[in-house]
This record gives sequence, structure tokens and C-alpha cells, in this order.
Amino acid sequence: MSKLFNTPEDAETAFYESIEQADIQTLDAVWSNEDNIVCVHPGATRIEGRKAVMDSFVELFVDAPILHFTIVDTLYTGNDELAVHLVREEIELDGQVVSIMVSTNIYQFESGGWRMLLHHASPEPDSAFQDEFDEYHRFDQMGFDDMDDELDELEEPARPPVLH
Repeated sequence: MSKLFNTPEDAETAFYESIEQADIQTLDAVWSNEDNIVCVHPGATRIEGRKAVMDSFVELFVDAPILHFTIVDTLYTGNDELAVHLVREEIELDGQVVSIMVSTNIYQFESGGWRMLLHHASPEPDSAFQDEFDEYHRFDQMGFDDMDDELDELEEPARPPVLH
């Protein structure tokens, strides 16, 4: 019998711990048994269907580095049957934060427990990059040509590596 998760938070904890430990059995228990699940790994295309999603994690776990996830800046919403978690993942490798992702995790209540329906992770926009463009929030007072010339002169900062 598959493990039951009493709350969406229990399922989420198991999800991240299973990635940290490259534990495909626990990860399998976290995901919904339905075939309409979806996963979007950072920088990758959408993966649909239970087999394809699980295969993507099997591939990910081959020779994967040992990562540690710290989940911060959480925002939860939902009802008795569906939970949406918006989280910020701080990903550490050897004690150093090497990547920050913003993720959406959706869970549904099925067969007496909570299961994941969707995981979508994207690199967090670089705040230094954003600061460079904050002055353009009132572009309507500036000619578009002038703004384009100034934007062309700015260099985009390096993005953190994508690790999951």
C-alpha cells in the first residue's frame, strides 16, 4: 500500500526529502496515481503523464549531486481537496546556496491522502538584474528609442545554475 500524506505540507516535505536522497520510491508515493500529472523542471519543457514524470526523476537521480533544499517565502491557498503552494527553493550544494528557484506545487486529496499533481520550478529572477530596470517603470515619459538604446548598454547578470 502506498504511503498516505495527511496534509499537503507532509507531501511537500516528502517531495523535497526524496529529491535530496534520490529516493524514487518515496517520490513515487508523493505523486498522484492519476495520469494527468505535470512536471516542469527548470529550463526544460513540460512533462506530462505519470510514467514520463517518474522517468524524468529516475534520469535526474543518475549521478546527481547531493542537494539540500530550504523552502522559504511560502504562500498557500486551496480548499479541502486542492492545495496550491508557491514556494522559494534555496538549493545548497556542499553547504553553499548555488541556486534559487521559485516553484508552484499543486496537491489534491485522493484515496485518503494528499498527492502532488504539479511541480513547476523556474530560476528566480535575479534581483540585481531587476534593480537595473526599476528606473524604467515610468517609460511612458521617455521615448521608446531612448529607452531601447539604454537597455542595449546594460549587461544581463549571470544566472544561478539549474539543478533540478
